[in-house]
Amino acid sequence: MDASELILAALVLLVGGVLAWRSGPLARVVLFLSAVVTSAMLFLPGSQLTAIIGKDAVRTLNRMVADTPWTLSDWLHFAIFVWLGLMLWLGRADLRGWKAWALVVVLAVAAEVAQGLTPERSPRVDDVLLNLAGGMAGLLMGIACVAMAHGGREVGSPVQRPGKR
Repeated sequence: MDASELILAALVLLVGGVLAWRSGPLARVVLFLSAVVTSAMLFLPGSQLTAIIGKDAVRTLNRMVADTPWTLSDWLHFAIFVWLGLMLWLGRADLRGWKAWALVVVLAVAAEVAQGLTPERSPRVDDVLLNLAGGMAGLLMGIACVAMAHGGREVGSPVQRPGKR
């Protein structure tokens, strides 16, 4: 293992730990594993990912996205960050609000910068934009889930009583 791989591994563990910190037991496990799986998908060379999921699965996924304007890689960047944004909002109530939005921005940029440390990957501005779009979509989904769980009202907003305005 060379220095860049050690740095990436340390970053993955650090991000996973920060995301999991101060969350409930189930959320802690889900957030940490999400960070590790997300990092593997972003940092492992494409050939290793293909070996893990199989060439047939990659062909099937490519066929599924063939009629869309995005490549499989684009969809993966978007989907990874949708999941990350959703899990962040649902699993870390203490980071809801501007902190979650800022963290998604930092992670979206940091993921691409870190890809510059891997031998078969390179950072791309369009991937940062896909990461941001996915992360923001995930946060919005998390906001919707929390609002639905609280009867359609914003968390922390006062309960409206009939006849009172």
